[in-house]
Amino acid sequence: MTTTDDTTPDEGESTRDLDAELDEGMRRIEENERAKERLFIPSPDITYLLWQVCGAWETVIEEVRFLHYTLSEEPPTVAPFVYPDGENVAKDMRKIARKVNLRLPSDTIWSAECKRAKEMRDHLGHMLHFKSIKGTSPDQTVELSRVPYRQPDEMSTDGGWARHLRITITITEQEAREVLADLRYVNDSLFALRKFGMEFNTWADSHSIDSVMRLLTWWVDDWGPEPQHGDTDWVRPTMGQLRIRPKAEFDASLPPSMRPEF
Repeated sequence: MTTTDDTTPDEGESTRDLDAELDEGMRRIEENERAKERLFIPSPDITYLLWQVCGAWETVIEEVRFLHYTLSEEPPTVAPFVYPDGENVAKDMRKIARKVNLRLPSDTIWSAECKRAKEMRDHLGHMLHFKSIKGTSPDQTVELSRVPYRQPDEMSTDGGWARHLRITITITEQEAREVLADLRYVNDSLFALRKFGMEFNTWADSHSIDSVMRLLTWWVDDWGPEPQHGDTDWVRPTMGQLRIRPKAEFDASLPPSMRPEF
């Protein structure tokens, strides 16, 4: 007598191992997060360090773009999306802070860091080749050749000859490390804008930020003396002190679809 097993999957029925797929997905997420963190840890290899500067600059650009996108009343679902604007990264960050109702200590915050980073990234982005790499870490120096892009004397003619000018740029390891540290600070500030301006926007004005104080990368003078490492005798700001306008007033000014749920 022949029998059949009613529990046998029909032909074509899925035999996926969902637990294994979930584990693999989590592994990739964790691996990617570790890679993102390593981006801001300066390499002793100056050529890799310069690539880190380029990657960190693009990371900041894309974070600014995405914040602009998510803060749109009706974010587009097809191109064109918000395009990067390397000339105005710090200015755009300050605009985002105002848009999410956060106070800042000055109208120039992040400008110096972004200006230095953009200048170095532009040198690298227009690089033709390395001319020399000298020294050992932490005192390495790179000389690279690039064109003076968009400068008045970039191209010229003389006596029937045409000339395309090349210039030499010198970058020290210490300079690259400082720019990478600047970009880490800027990226951490973008994270703080998102947390305090968006994820914590349901918190009441009276809510203390003690539990998340470590995320804040700026300090406003009227909060009192800025605490130094190890200080314990000081009062943490409240969400109301971080905000430009009281929560109820600001929430009421938003389109209904963009108001916090609570």
